[in-house]
Amino acid sequence: MTDGEQSGPVLVVHGGAGALPGEEDRRQYLEGVRGALAAGLARLEDGAAEAACAAVAYLESETITNAGRGAALASDGTAVLDAGFMDGASRRYGGVTGVRRCMHPVLLARRLSEDGDFGRFVGAPESDTLAEAFGVPSCAPEELVTERARRLLDERAREARRRDEGPWLDTVGAVALDAAGRLAAAVSTGGMSLKRPGRIGDSPVVGGGYWADDRHGACVTTGVGEVLMRQGTARRCVQLLSEGHAPGAAARDALAELVDYEGDRRGASGLILVTREGAVVLDHNSVEMSGGWIRPDGRSEVTAAWRRTT
Repeated sequence: MTDGEQSGPVLVVHGGAGALPGEEDRRQYLEGVRGALAAGLARLEDGAAEAACAAVAYLESETITNAGRGAALASDGTAVLDAGFMDGASRRYGGVTGVRRCMHPVLLARRLSEDGDFGRFVGAPESDTLAEAFGVPSCAPEELVTERARRLLDERAREARRRDEGPWLDTVGAVALDAAGRLAAAVSTGGMSLKRPGRIGDSPVVGGGYWADDRHGACVTTGVGEVLMRQGTARRCVQLLSEGHAPGAAARDALAELVDYEGDRRGASGLILVTREGAVVLDHNSVEMSGGWIRPDGRSEVTAAWRRTT
């Protein structure tokens, strides 16, 4: 998916790469993307950072998505959340992992980006103390778990044993460009369903899951975190822009690097990208990826894009 206008302020949101199990789930995901676009657009005048975080916080509240309440559960049946944020002007970043007591870990990551000379990355159990320190509402761990998440955990455990393959997964994220030319990237996830205790994916890792640089663009990834981290895919995509690649080519080439070593199934992922000029790309090599974009004049597009065939 690309936006033909390719100029001016814009917000881009994705609901994750993977393979949705049915039409009702797909409908709910796309409704969530539309809601996130509206929530983020309402804050775009306040800046790219506010818009991106508002969009992701909205998706953290949507129980259909793998973020916040209703996120995919770890092997012990608990929700363990990760999030990341990066400001394209200062290139400060914040990453949190192992969050169990906060509905909106993206807000923790945003606040953490303001700490220190470059930003901060905080893991468990310290990440859970940030909510009180930053004034972000906390919650009991069981409030993050829904019956749907428990049911999916059981279903995916059975499927993984039967097919001897990893379970379905996804993430949510947003990138934004405001009227002042500032860029931002935000991402949040419950991580891989059935993940082992202590597992960290790409979402809180700067460069792997998110990257923003006002000189070139902002990118957020979704998919197989271990591969995205290894390749530094979000940063790589923006780097390709800086080397003169067209936006679509930068996204395509960054994703192509994921499958060089282990094949398509192991590297199935996706990304959203916005350039400093406002060009938009949603691309993926997973079976499916939901997402969309919106501009201040109300023009928008929302899609559940299928795998590229050419």
